[in-house]
Amino acid sequence: MQSNFDLIQAVTGRNDQEAFAQIVVRYERLVWTVAWGELHDYHATQDVTQETFLIAHRRLRELRDPDAVGFWLSKIARREAQRTRKRTPITRPIEELNPVDDQSAKSVDLADKTLLDAVAKLPEHERVVTVLRFFDGHSVAEIAEITGRPVGTVTKQLSRAINRLKRSLQAETPVTKISLHPSRSYHAH
Repeated sequence: MQSNFDLIQAVTGRNDQEAFAQIVVRYERLVWTVAWGELHDYHATQDVTQETFLIAHRRLRELRDPDAVGFWLSKIARREAQRTRKRTPITRPIEELNPVDDQSAKSVDLADKTLLDAVAKLPEHERVVTVLRFFDGHSVAEIAEITGRPVGTVTKQLSRAINRLKRSLQAETPVTKISLHPSRSYHAH
């Protein structure tokens, strides 16, 4: 796996679009989760996610620390989501969050919405590692490389995030067991 530094150098130095595509793949779910936390609307979240990466592509040279790209993208996504919310109040009912006609759309049911809301409320450093681990399926070592943090720090942040999520989800609904695993669906059982 290429480091963030190498990918960003390839994009800014050679305008390597494949390198930028790898950045998008690496951080798309994180950006989507941040936008969802602000908007709670599937289509608006998709729009903000796309806008975030367009802005990032134009401004990538401004990023001083390649290891902070996840945080930087999160800030852009949050700002764009807040702007979207101010411009256009979201008034769609929960039923519209499951777009059945869009084959590429990921279904967002009520349990998923509850989990996404809980993840969006995590502190930013915990949100980043949680999305990379449980939504994108990266190993702890890969997350350490992506974020530029020691493995022990990533492990501790994941542990704290899981505990926060369990408390949040248990307070939200009467849940007997919560499963967070990179290869499973994200539903409370």
